[in-house]
Amino acid sequence: MRRLAAATGAASIGLLLLAAPVQAAPTGEAAVVKPITAEPSAAEIEANNAAARAALPPNVTMTVLGKLPKYNGPADFYSQNGSTFLAAASVPYNHNFSHVRTLYGRVFQITESSTVCQDVYANWEAGYHDAGHSFHVSLRGAQVLVPADGITRSWCWSQVPTYTDHQFHYYVDGNTEGHYAFTYGGGRVRYSWQ
Repeated sequence: MRRLAAATGAASIGLLLLAAPVQAAPTGEAAVVKPITAEPSAAEIEANNAAARAALPPNVTMTVLGKLPKYNGPADFYSQNGSTFLAAASVPYNHNFSHVRTLYGRVFQITESSTVCQDVYANWEAGYHDAGHSFHVSLRGAQVLVPADGITRSWCWSQVPTYTDHQFHYYVDGNTEGHYAFTYGGGRVRYSWQ
């Protein structure tokens, strides 16, 4: 018996390892990483700013704000699983978003100017966020690259028609089947002088 036990000892260990609970492979919707909470370095912020400026459409400008100004009123909440509109339908309005892969914000009209601004910050929330993914906000087909580093930047779209329905589109580029990334953040939509 001892000889049999000694001979099968290695095989038993292997069987024990195989008998351990097996975790399911992550799916495209699963959170495979924790939200990024570390503050970006000054060099990272400047590199992100340079990349965002290089990707600007001709009718959009960008300004770095750092932090979103404090706001105490109601704010819209956008989520991949459904959005809630609490803010007034007119400009300005604030919004927060969570678990965003691709979605549209509220429908709004501008009445006082042909320039509308989106002050927004974003962070990676979950999924596979690597060099193949980037977060964007677009209005009327003019998209901007929003670095997912938690820094608030202001983008202002000029030549936006008044008294016309508009919607911002928030989306992560580079998502393919089973390889998704998600963002969270917040911001405000305003006229250029507000």
